[in-house]
Amino acid sequence: MLQPDENFTVMNLSGSTPKVENVIKTLYVILGPDYMTDIITVETSDHASLSLKLSYNWVFDVDKNSQEQGNKIFSIRDFIGDTCKTMGSRIRAAVSYHTFESFHQDS
Repeated sequence: MLQPDENFTVMNLSGSTPKVENVIKTLYVILGPDYMTDIITVETSDHASLSLKLSYNWVFDVDKNSQEQGNKIFSIRDFIGDTCKTMGSRIRAAVSYHTFESFHQDS
């Protein structure tokens, strides 16, 4: 229950595939497990451009009796968008070290 001095927090989350900001407006966040999908474009070291569809499984691992840990979830403005941007950046960096042939053979 909300106390008299507390307010609802409307969260604007990224949605759709590929991710677009402010697609989802919600008052609650499930703790998971759940998944998110994204499409990113990567470039190999020999300049081949590829489109990858990615899926991420996630879960918030918090103590449900800890108010402090619960507040941390709401301190991130758009956890879906931040996660997809971070993972996309790391994957693009990793793929850029490989040629198309080596990426295709090893994936």
